[in-house]
Order: sequence, then structure tokens, then C-alpha cells
Amino acid sequence: MRRKALIIGNSGDKKNPNEYLEGIEKDIKNYKDFLLSPIGGLWNKEEISVSLNETKEQIRKELIALKQNKYDFVFILFSGHGSYSSFKQCRKLYIFDDFIYEEEIRNLSSRQIIILDTCAKIENDLVISTESALLSENYNLTKGYVNFRENYEKAILSMPEQEVILYSSSIDEYSRDDTELGGYFAYNLLVSAKQNTKNVLSCKEAYSYAKDIVQKKTHNKQNPSCVCIKTSSILPFSIKGN
Repeated sequence: MRRKALIIGNSGDKKNPNEYLEGIEKDIKNYKDFLLSPIGGLWNKEEISVSLNETKEQIRKELIALKQNKYDFVFILFSGHGSYSSFKQCRKLYIFDDFIYEEEIRNLSSRQIIILDTCAKIENDLVISTESALLSENYNLTKGYVNFRENYEKAILSMPEQEVILYSSSIDEYSRDDTELGGYFAYNLLVSAKQNTKNVLSCKEAYSYAKDIVQKKTHNKQNPSCVCIKTSSILPFSIKGN
């Protein structure tokens, strides 16, 4: 199976402490580590592209390449500032003082997972967003993990063609974060994978776990949302770790 992951992080203007998100670099590392780990699908390093504080033009080149290469499966994470465009009826993902629309990262593959860890306040100006998930976990690969890639790919290809989008908050909400852990939603997605005991943990199951935790912690002020096909056959988020 031909797969590709694109992890995008934008910390904002470092000269402006009110806009700069210190946790983004850690977020990028933790999601990359997750994908490289057995429970995340044991991706090869060359299958993962990282875009940290790059320009909109550089990111668009990555997205064009994703579309042109026609991968069987694409995984995208965006962590940074964001808002919701009432004009375009979709999320805006900020790249310093510019932005791209959510629609630009959609439909890049027949099977695709998108995680957007941003705020979704209905505003035109730059808004404060969340820092993405932090999960301190080092995975030591052994010969026993040789089938993780194969099992992960079989789980993906057994699903119907679909696009799953996991949002850290609903429209017109802010995404909260913790000083040590980062974004409530993205962090708990990774926790769900770490604690999973099933052979395959679907995106919907990981989402439900994270959503419940976030709603309880914020007293329903932050309500994650999900867009996926109406079937039980949802793309996997992770596979069993042992």
C-alpha cells in the first residue's frame, strides 16, 4: 500500500508572545513518533513529511504532490491557530499572517484521515488556538513488530473509500490546552491509542474516547466533532500494541 503522512505545525509569530504557541514543535514530534510506532502503523520515515513553520506556498506544494501521487492512504495533522469562515463554511488554518482553507487538504486520497487541532471561532482575525497533543512515549522496535505494517495496511484497505475528519472543537468554540499535555483533544486521541486493547481501534472509537474526556474537563464548553461515513466500517486510528 502506498501511504503518506503530512504533519503540519505553525507556531505563529515568535516575536508576539500572545500569538506564539511553544508546544507546536513538541506536538509535531509526538505525532511523528506515534506514526513510527507499532500502534500507529509502523510508518517508514520517508513516508512522513513534516512541515513546521513553513510558508503557505511550501505547504501548498506538499499538498499538490500528495494529490498528484495518488496515494492509497493519506494521514494529515494540522496543529496551530485557526478559526471558522462563515463565508466559505469551513475551517481556516493560519500560516503566520496568511491561511489556507480546510478544503485545500481534503480529498487528496480515496482513504484519508484529517486531524485539525485548532480553534473554530467565527472570526475573520487571527484567534488563539490550542497546542496539539503531547504524549511522552518511546517505542522500541523489535523483530516481533514486523507484521504491524502489514496488519495496519490490511485494516485500512479492508475499509470502504472514505475521508474522516476529527475536529478538536465545534464551530464557534475555542480549543483548550494544558500547560504540560497540550491540546485536550489531540492528547486524548493518543491516549486512546496507547490504552487500546482491541486489534483495531477505529477513528470513531478514538474520537468518542477523546470527546468524552474533553467535554467533562471543559464542562461542555469544548465539544469535539467528527465527519465520517455513516457506517461501522471506519478507518483505523491505531492497532493493538501488544
